Amino acid sequence: MDGKKALYYAAIAIAVLIGVSIVVSVVSAILGLVSAIVSGIASLAVLAGIVYVAYKAGSWLLGDDGDSIGADSLDSIGSASTSAEVDAGSSRQDRLRQQYVEGQISEAEFERRIGEELETEEVDDIDRELERER
Repeated sequence: MDGKKALYYAAIAIAVLIGVSIVVSVVSAILGLVSAIVSGIASLAVLAGIVYVAYKAGSWLLGDDGDSIGADSLDSIGSASTSAEVDAGSSRQDRLRQQYVEGQISEAEFERRIGEELETEEVDDIDRELERER
């Protein structure tokens, strides 16, 4: 009977070892898959960062900030719906804004000059309205 018992325990031990090896293999495969997914995501993030930096560097080197519509586009949009006088006023305001952004004029000077520009536009609007009524 001792031989049968030993054989029984040996069979149980082999079954446990096989079960443990299967569990270890499955866990290893899952960890490998998770590792591959995380590695892929990290690689894509790094690639996206490189592309973004290259785009920004190219925009900077070409003198285009890439975040705004160009002045030519704004002028063409404005000319489709308004008169040439209003476009001239808008371009003067754009030039003032550009001078302020570039530090050529102070904030107080910018506010004073843009205020004068807006007052001039109001007078122009009133004059145009009176012309239409005549």
